[in-house]
Amino acid sequence: MNERRARVLDMVAEAYIATAHPVASAHIAAQLDVSPATVRYDFGSLESEGLLQQPHTSAGRIPTALGFRMYASSFLPPRPLPDAQLDQLDRHLKGAEGDGLFHIASRLAAEFSGYAVMVRLPADDTLQILEIHLSQLASNRMLAVVVLENGLVRQLGVTVDPVPSEDVIDDAERNLRQLSQPLGEVPAALLDIAKRAEAELGRTLVALAKAWDDLQPPRVFREGLHQLLSEPEGADPAFVRSALEQLEMEAPAPDHEGGLALELDDHVARVASTFSLGRSTGKLILVGPSRMRYPNALAVAHGLAGALARPRPRDGAQR
Repeated sequence: MNERRARVLDMVAEAYIATAHPVASAHIAAQLDVSPATVRYDFGSLESEGLLQQPHTSAGRIPTALGFRMYASSFLPPRPLPDAQLDQLDRHLKGAEGDGLFHIASRLAAEFSGYAVMVRLPADDTLQILEIHLSQLASNRMLAVVVLENGLVRQLGVTVDPVPSEDVIDDAERNLRQLSQPLGEVPAALLDIAKRAEAELGRTLVALAKAWDDLQPPRVFREGLHQLLSEPEGADPAFVRSALEQLEMEAPAPDHEGGLALELDDHVARVASTFSLGRSTGKLILVGPSRMRYPNALAVAHGLAGALARPRPRDGAQR
């Protein structure tokens, strides 16, 4: 593609993103100081390359999914977030941890981008335990409070009838704290310890092992869904349905340096970024129309993922 055609593609993308209306050759010609006939020739070339399309006869042009991808790729690596947004991030995320951290981050990502946001955490089974506390809830019920890497807190109700004495509960807690396995390997380790333990402790550890799987659901945080309806496309039920489906799907695999991925069709775009979560990986995903404001969306996805990847050790937590 020659330089002028590349510029025409960028100008059509920018005008369509701003107005949601097909872009006429006269509009581009006036900005490039060339004739409309010259721009129509470039339009034809870009159409033949699959980068532009004409939605209706006699209408202007809009980018195809491939055209938007080419346009968006020119903003990689993403620019840094503005200083004002970086300051806002620091203020709101300072001291945040666990699920609260991801609630705040998803809300800020939606606010900064203007799009729907999903933060998806991996299942907890790959994470290490930092702290654990056991307590009696009822005559046949215990509560396990487990603190994982990044301050994630999980609670687990454990049925054991009758509940053992406080000394046995304390002993079970000590055994749990000594485990070095990731969360998913804890049940097998508990059952192995139970085989060698005295009867009451063994019974308690077996009950914990049987209930343990309830600690491991993947966590998802969503914000900004209403912002899909604020876009011109929000009046189209097919767009809304497709966008919501995209929010339910697994995030695309990174295809750019820095853990970024871009996935789009003629209606919906998803920008995803990965961030480290202990020994596993979380994902932040923005969903909007295909005429997404890509420079800002890419910067937000990259900047928020970077903020989430920063370690936030808990005071007094095991390290």
